[in-house]
Amino acid sequence: RPKQLRTISSSHLDLLIAPAVSMASNGNGLLKVVVEGSAYLEDHGIPDVIKGLLHDLDCAKPSNPMKFLEEGLAKMSSQKKRKLGEVNGNRAAHAFPHDLQRRAEMSARAKEAAKGVKPGEASIECTASRSFPVARSDTALVLIDMQTDFLTPEGRVGQHYKDTPVASGMAGCQRLLAACRAAGMTIAHSRSHRYGATVRDDLVGTSDVGYELHPLLRAQPGEIVVDKWTFGAFASTPLEDELRARGVERILLCGVLTNVCIFATASQAVDRFFRVCLVQDACAAFDSEWHKMAVRLMSEPQTIKGHNSQVGLYFAEVTTVDKVEQALKPLVSLPKPVVEGSPAKKQATDPKTTAVAFSAKPHNCTLPLERTALVMIDLQKDFLDPKGFGACLGNDVMPCSSILPACASLLDAWRKRGGKIVHTLEAHEPDLSDCPESKLCGPRCPPDGKRIGQVLSPEMGRILVRGEPGNGLMPTVQAKPGEKVLHKPGKGAFYGTDLDNYLRAEGITHLVFTGVTTEVCVQTSMREANDRGYECVLLEDCTASYFAEFKKSAVEMIRAQGGIIGWTATSQDLIAALP
Repeated sequence: RPKQLRTISSSHLDLLIAPAVSMASNGNGLLKVVVEGSAYLEDHGIPDVIKGLLHDLDCAKPSNPMKFLEEGLAKMSSQKKRKLGEVNGNRAAHAFPHDLQRRAEMSARAKEAAKGVKPGEASIECTASRSFPVARSDTALVLIDMQTDFLTPEGRVGQHYKDTPVASGMAGCQRLLAACRAAGMTIAHSRSHRYGATVRDDLVGTSDVGYELHPLLRAQPGEIVVDKWTFGAFASTPLEDELRARGVERILLCGVLTNVCIFATASQAVDRFFRVCLVQDACAAFDSEWHKMAVRLMSEPQTIKGHNSQVGLYFAEVTTVDKVEQALKPLVSLPKPVVEGSPAKKQATDPKTTAVAFSAKPHNCTLPLERTALVMIDLQKDFLDPKGFGACLGNDVMPCSSILPACASLLDAWRKRGGKIVHTLEAHEPDLSDCPESKLCGPRCPPDGKRIGQVLSPEMGRILVRGEPGNGLMPTVQAKPGEKVLHKPGKGAFYGTDLDNYLRAEGITHLVFTGVTTEVCVQTSMREANDRGYECVLLEDCTASYFAEFKKSAVEMIRAQGGIIGWTATSQDLIAALP
């Protein structure tokens, strides 16, 4: 009854006083309870509470119904509070624990940053009479999206922005790469598979020419490369983890586009308490005004009172390529720092190797297996296929293709021992930008129709052009994942490539050479390697020439005068000596 219900203690009035509760007999001695009120009551389950309590009351028929109702309400209230407490407790303990950890980490970095910028090995002059200290141990060069798709008028994005200054920062990026590599700094590259609002994740992990970094700005072994689908390079990649693992705290930033991905990367970097220095003439946009506005937005807040006490954190110091080169030049002559976990560090601390001794000329040879790489020179269709470039010049390819069984057996044996393998292909970029004029159309070139870049046949495609059917390895000596495939623009494997850096990063000191042709690309590569301090072995049954006398002469020159270029041996002797 309403009057009796209203006598319940005040702590429970909020549950029962609001509705109008009416009861009516249904003629069978039973009462029907109707609760009237707003949707608020229904949202909080009040009608069900009242009906439930009345049902329990009717079943129990206690001597003191008012006390029964009061205790029932108190019990339900306690249960509700306990349930809410469990939910809130679970939130505190389990919801977004990574966020709590991240907050603590960033709080610690903020406190460290508040102590001021660390001194460096050199200092870069910046705008507004400011400076940016750098140290090889904690500073990285980060190049954003220097891809063919953005930098050339044929690219997926560049085709919509022809005759723009987007490529104007390329020369600056090349200079920065040279300076930072010479100084021994960390290098990181990003590649974007986001084109406006479209995400092309199908391009990641492929050799797509447009998606790849521009030929003049390719990454070298040991350098960081991340693939991103966000404008900024940190949000969707492991870039932060990669930089932290190398001890990086400061960033020299360059690339494209200044107003989009560069700006976003700078913002994301300072959010993570990386100090940033923008190298403005190594950046570009599709519109010069967009570039200028973006530079202003990054640089001016950094120089305003109240924000200018912290170097490179709001949002970037700004400098030029000249200033970076001047600052880094003295560092080149200093001993290069060795990063923990690097192959160079591993080689210095783990001298254990497996010695492989076998018969060779001019005397027996011993190779340290873990520091030896197998180099397969130009075993490509262009030179070995009866319908390829070599054959179209009138050469008999049989002497060259006859070495393929021996090369395949050696390759299989070397793989089973876990040895490093390098495959080379003489190949040029599709635009022939890496092909010198003398090689392309000079007086010593083949006749028209048989020149580099021209279509030899539908089956072979363009001559000596990367990605064309004829520019692939022969079927029995195909590369496998994890093996280095090197596209070289010249005769030698070291010219215009990252081979030397790759080998040194892997701790390689000895090279076993195979391939074609003995007197041209093989011998040239061996001589280049010899000049760089590598010990070299040529396997006679795994190399060939179109001309038997040329091979014979080259082999004799290589092993003359005590092995002036290196040893010569056979694959059978080497395979037999492998553990």
